[in-house]
Order: sequence, then C-alpha cells, then structure tokens
Amino acid sequence: MSNNNGRMPTDTVLHLGRIAASGREEWILMEMDLRITIRNNGDATVVDLAGELDAYTSGRFREAMIESIENGNPNLVVSMLNVEYIDSSGLGALVGGLKRASERNGKIVIVCNQPQVRKVFEITGLEKVFPLYEAEDEAVRAIVDTGK
Repeated sequence: MSNNNGRMPTDTVLHLGRIAASGREEWILMEMDLRITIRNNGDATVVDLAGELDAYTSGRFREAMIESIENGNPNLVVSMLNVEYIDSSGLGALVGGLKRASERNGKIVIVCNQPQVRKVFEITGLEKVFPLYEAEDEAVRAIVDTGK
C-alpha cells in the first residue's frame, strides 16, 4: 500500500466517505457487519469500531490499522464502545496491528465498556497486552503521556 501524503489511499480501501468538519477528517469504511471510522482528534489517531469484529471483518480492520500506522500514526486508540462481538480473528488483527505499531515505537490502547467484549480480553490474558480504558479521553491521555 502506498503512502498518499498521510491520507488513506482510495485505491486500497473501500472508501465510503470522507467527512471534513472543523479541520478534522474522518474516514468511514464498511465491511459486512463492521463500521470503521478513522479520525484524528488532535492528540491521537482514533479507530472507532461499531458492529462485529470477527473472521469476516478482521482483515479489513487490520488493513485499516496498518495503513494508519504506515502513514505515520504508530499510536492508536481503538474504540470498541460499539463493538457487539469479537472473536479470535479480531484479537489476532489487534495483535498484528500491535506488532506493526511496536516496530515503529508505537502503542495501541483499547476503549471498551462492553462487559462481553472486556471478558474476551480477560479470558485470553490480552488485557495485560492492551491497556483497557472505559472512556476515550483516558485512552488518549495514556497515548499522549507515552509520547512524552
């Protein structure tokens, strides 16, 4: 995937829309039952997920994370506030993204308040690998503090 001056290239992603408001850009991608919105809130790159993160959708999610990391955003906040379901494929995509972020001295933190999704992280022990936060502002603060 080529670098397009820090922008998501339209030739490698399903580009459903770009929203520009208040000087911020948001990219919205859809695949099956997962909505992926990538935005920069000024302090961090936030990947908002809504729907199911599973074998059908995890590939697109991984590509979106890696594209963002490759475009100079190695620190990601992944918001799972609207994720209803996650399976091992979704966890694998996160681990793959973390590997790529780590290669660039980056970090991935998770925002999640859904009990069923948090339980998956706890059962697998991945809550020790991915810091879990209840709110986006806490996660962004953790990313910003890491960069200091």
